[in-house]
Amino acid sequence: MRQARVELLDREALGGLSRLGSLLWAAANLAVGLLLWVLGVFVHRDGVDPRWLLVPLTVVCAALPLRRTRPGTGLAVATAGLAVDAAVLGPSVWPVVVYGDLLYAAAVWGGSRLVHGVVAAVTAGGVATLGLGGFLVRSMLVADGLLGLLQLIGLYTLVFVTPLTGGLSVRAHRARAELERQRAAQIARLAELDRANAVAAERARMARELHDVVANHLSAVAVQSTAALALRDFDPERVRGVLRVVRDNSVRGLAEMRRMIEVLRAGDRPDPEPVAPRLGEAGRLVAVARDAGLDVVLDGVEDVGELPARVDAAAYRIVQECLTNALRYAAPQRVRIVVGRAGASDGAVGLLVVEAVNPVAESAQHAVPEGLGAGAGLAGMRERAALLGGRLRAGPDGDGSWRVRAELPVEP
Repeated sequence: MRQARVELLDREALGGLSRLGSLLWAAANLAVGLLLWVLGVFVHRDGVDPRWLLVPLTVVCAALPLRRTRPGTGLAVATAGLAVDAAVLGPSVWPVVVYGDLLYAAAVWGGSRLVHGVVAAVTAGGVATLGLGGFLVRSMLVADGLLGLLQLIGLYTLVFVTPLTGGLSVRAHRARAELERQRAAQIARLAELDRANAVAAERARMARELHDVVANHLSAVAVQSTAALALRDFDPERVRGVLRVVRDNSVRGLAEMRRMIEVLRAGDRPDPEPVAPRLGEAGRLVAVARDAGLDVVLDGVEDVGELPARVDAAAYRIVQECLTNALRYAAPQRVRIVVGRAGASDGAVGLLVVEAVNPVAESAQHAVPEGLGAGAGLAGMRERAALLGGRLRAGPDGDGSWRVRAELPVEP
């Protein structure tokens, strides 16, 4: 019932709640003006019926309902009523007070052009008042001299300047508050963009990890399965060896997948030490590649020493991807990987260099099942190096070999 009453009062036919408040405010000011008129608080002029003073009072108070919706129109109507009251009939006290309220409303709710016009008019009026007062003082037409001039300036300031400056101050605070709201909304949008970027970066990182974990083992499985299918004569021992390699790679791949899934399911942030791979564990990758038939030479791993966790993991994954690509495309199937440090002196940032070289023949592509390679491995290695501030170069070196060189910065 209460909500229905509020909706009834807020209908456009009644001018809305704000307009209803302005009507009540106008009625209250008119009542105060009538009370002062009854008490005789106005300037008596010869030949002027005091009842005429009620006309400008009513006009000025009638402009109050427009103070929020049309402050310019309300101020214009009140200016006409105040001019008649001050110059012809009165002046009275309360129309001047009400006019100050309309000046304040115009400064707060008026448009930019209205505010600039009001400020210009009040400034011009102040200059004219000062000039007229100075002329009257100089001509000895003001009894109190300089004191009378100061009183005139004080009255003008109290009636016109003070409401205007108060309204301009409130307007400036509202504009500043609106800017702060917009800034807060912009910060919220930027935070949402940062969150989306963080989610995208985490998805890219997970995609790289999944690719590196799965591709190495599945490549070995695919190559061994292809070799077994290519056998013309059934050789039980060779088939058993192939199946053993396939089983070992499948079990290892599932174990690494299970470990990653456990990390993703963890509620709290996990400790990266038990799950992040290390370059020192690259021997397991070499063993898997050798079981799959790849001739691998891995040098320098024992001599690189302690590495930051991110560099250690990135180097491990790059070695893993080099072995995977060599297993797919090397012909003959051999690869040499050299790991070492370079440029670490006088506290400068050193480099961990991972370099892999394997022969590649044009006829090697048919040995890999169609659709197995999609170029994600090289892209993943480049992304890993770029995230650490390093670089990676991969491509043929001109002598029938494929060379991969990764340079990963290592803080001193």
